[in-house]
Amino acid sequence: MELVWIEPGTFTMGSQPEEIGRLDHEGPPHQVTLTRGFYLGKCEVTQAQWEAVMDTRPWNQGSEAVPSHPTHPASHVMWEDAREMIARLNAAGDGRNRFRLPTEAEWEYAARAGSVERWSFGEDEAQLDDYAWHRANTWDAGIKRPQPVGLKQPNAWGLYDMYGNLWEWCEDWFGPYPETPQIDPTGPRQGEVRVFRGGAFFCSIRRTRSANRGGVSPTARPLRQGFRLVLEKQSPKAVETQSWGATKNGLWQSR
Repeated sequence: MELVWIEPGTFTMGSQPEEIGRLDHEGPPHQVTLTRGFYLGKCEVTQAQWEAVMDTRPWNQGSEAVPSHPTHPASHVMWEDAREMIARLNAAGDGRNRFRLPTEAEWEYAARAGSVERWSFGEDEAQLDDYAWHRANTWDAGIKRPQPVGLKQPNAWGLYDMYGNLWEWCEDWFGPYPETPQIDPTGPRQGEVRVFRGGAFFCSIRRTRSANRGGVSPTARPLRQGFRLVLEKQSPKAVETQSWGATKNGLWQSR
């Protein structure tokens, strides 16, 4: 699993009232400051990575089962499943580093990669094919499943598939946005559904925007759900990208 260092910073979270495709729960736009940098998965967690830790294949279940392939993203993953994988990774580690899901604010900050437009690459919908698997280039083309990770172009910060392919779980409960500036927000303290972000292979173009958001029960297991991981390190940043691996016997790191 390769992870990319994301510098701390400030951005405007949510969509402006005039944004094309905007939904009411994407506002009000508000300033968010992230005071701590973090490592974020370059890609969504793959089937191979999931199996190495969990020894299960949730994507093989039911009428919406998808083929097993090491480089496909792990789909049909409940929020609670993702948390279980994280618990196992952290238990196998040395206690100095901790995996977790990204907060909703961290996810949008990383997806935008410094952009204030609908996508990290700008406003041109025609460019989305270069960066994302979405309805027009998968579902409508008869490819009704997620695609291998990392085949499209990355955003400016080196992150792949932030748009499309699979919706990605965030740590937060889903709820309305505040109107005031926030520092390191973690969302509501309680709720009924957990946040997901980024759109999926069957979603329309406008559902893949950086500001688009939704929520579903943490015990739901739909085809569309996947995730990527954040790594918190106690030691200072050493390199821009780090690689991590996990087996049933423990956790290893390489640079």
